[in-house]
Amino acid sequence: MKLIIKKLSQQKINKDEFLISDIEPDDAIGILMCICEVFELSKVVTFIVSGFGQTKWPVDCRTDLATIIEQVPFILKKISKNNFSFQLDFYEQGIERLLIFEEENNQVRINCVSYTDWTPDDAIYIEKDKVLMMFEHFYYHFLEYSQILCPTLADHILLNDWKKGWK
Repeated sequence: MKLIIKKLSQQKINKDEFLISDIEPDDAIGILMCICEVFELSKVVTFIVSGFGQTKWPVDCRTDLATIIEQVPFILKKISKNNFSFQLDFYEQGIERLLIFEEENNQVRINCVSYTDWTPDDAIYIEKDKVLMMFEHFYYHFLEYSQILCPTLADHILLNDWKKGWK
């Protein structure tokens, strides 16, 4: 799972182009949804998830990233306490998958449960430090790309608690 931003050309991005004027978010989740909308509209940020027998999951920034990013600080908080047992819920209609992370023999076993016709392959095992690195990179890339594409939203006061949620 990762976020990738296309190499930006020399031309400056017109940040005002991505302002969503008809949405007035009143909480951190609303701000996160707006940022994900900007990512989608910009077409320079790609949300990538793969595994369990599927090279590229059918996810996007607008809906799927918005549902995942809100969960990341909680997960990082657990990991910071050396607790690698948690869930990551891709609950949006269409994808409907649940990743279950559990500590096993000094590694993390990840099982995927599908609530659609798709059948995932067996569990994946990852070292703890790689799980931590994946979530930290994901979180920091989200913040970095937000600053590039929509700094007003990225610096919004309603995101302060979300940003501090795992530290």
